Amino acid sequence: MNRFLCALSILLITSVSGFSQTKFSGVLKYKATVMVPDSNKVWKSWNVTLYTNDTVVRLETETQQFGVQVYIRNMSLNKAYLLLELDGNKYAIQTDLSKKNDSIKKTYTVKKKMGSKKIAGLKAQKYLVKDENTDGYYCYFSKKLGSKYLQVYPEVKGLALDYYIPSQDGLIHYELIEKRDESVNRDLFGIPSDYKRISFEEFMRVFYSNNEH
Repeated sequence: MNRFLCALSILLITSVSGFSQTKFSGVLKYKATVMVPDSNKVWKSWNVTLYTNDTVVRLETETQQFGVQVYIRNMSLNKAYLLLELDGNKYAIQTDLSKKNDSIKKTYTVKKKMGSKKIAGLKAQKYLVKDENTDGYYCYFSKKLGSKYLQVYPEVKGLALDYYIPSQDGLIHYELIEKRDESVNRDLFGIPSDYKRISFEEFMRVFYSNNEH
C-alpha cells in the first residue's frame, strides 16, 4: 500500500509555474531510469511522454503497477486530473493547483553552476541539486522553454531536460530524448466520459475501503 501511495505521489508531481518564455506546442519524450545501487547497471526504465498545446498538458507515464497513467493539467484554470483505473472502475482524480501546501518542508537546495550541454537539440544550463540524503546531483534546464510544462524544481525558471527525483526505489533519472514541434489533437486533453470525476480525498476513501475487504 505504501508503494501504491509513493507511485501516486510521483505521478502527481507536475504543477504550474508562471514564467514568460517561448510558447511550445508539440511532444516531449523522456526516458526514466533507476540504477542498481553502486553500479552502472540499469535496474528498470520507462518512458514519460508530454503533449501540450501551450494551454493544457497531457503527461503519459509508463508504470508497472498501473500501466500507462495519464495526467491532464489545464494551465489557465490551474486544475489537473489524474486518470486512474481501480478494480474495474475509472476515476479522474481532480487537483486544484491553486491550493498549494506551504507546510511541506523544503529539504534541498538548487545552485546554478558553470557549464551547459545540448539535449535533444536544446541548450541546457547546469545546476547542482543537493538534499539531506545525497551528495548532490547535476540537473540541466532549458532557458528557451518554461517550467510551466513540467515543473520539477520551481526555483529554476526553465524546462527540466536532464534531472533527478528521489524516490522509494532510489534516484530516478529523467532525460529528454525527443522534442517534436507540432499541432496536438485537442481530444488528447479531454476527460473521457466513462471516467468519474472525484477529489483526491474521495478517491483515498474508496481506495482504503476496497482494501479493507
